Amino acid sequence: MSQGRDDAGRFEESVSEQEILKVFDYEDDPVLTAPEVAEGLRRFGKQITPEGVRNRLGEMDEKGLVSRKKLGARAVGWWAEVAPELDSTTAETIDSRKESDEWEEL
Repeated sequence: MSQGRDDAGRFEESVSEQEILKVFDYEDDPVLTAPEVAEGLRRFGKQITPEGVRNRLGEMDEKGLVSRKKLGARAVGWWAEVAPELDSTTAETIDSRKESDEWEEL
């Protein structure tokens, strides 16, 4: 079995949709190119090529998670249509504080 492939020989996804959505959440600009998303993922310790990001964003576009717009002859801008899911600990903390005055501490 090759590195990065599952038992059937297919490439394993090394970057989740949530991790890609997190890049949009962390960047100041809401519209990013595939190379900018790839660079953002590197800051989170994930390695993926801009071409790999383009493929993943295309799949996510079909699911309604992101949208795109052609910006020039070869440039495409992408933006998130949904926010990344909260990790379970943060979600539990928010749920426990719904009826309290502790919101300022988040």
